Amino acid sequence: MNIELNVGLVRGLLTLILFLAFMTLWAWAWNKNRQPDFDRMARLPLEDQDSNPEQPR
Repeated sequence: MNIELNVGLVRGLLTLILFLAFMTLWAWAWNKNRQPDFDRMARLPLEDQDSNPEQPR
């Protein structure tokens, strides 16, 4: 049995792998357990810079 690996098969497998990676990342980002972390990070630009006096400017 001769299996020939052609460009179409490689492109199809790469597309499948990238699609699965995208779906995994999407599911991770939209997980309800991540909501507090994202809320905290969303407030970072609004926090006062002087709250940590030891940090150099």
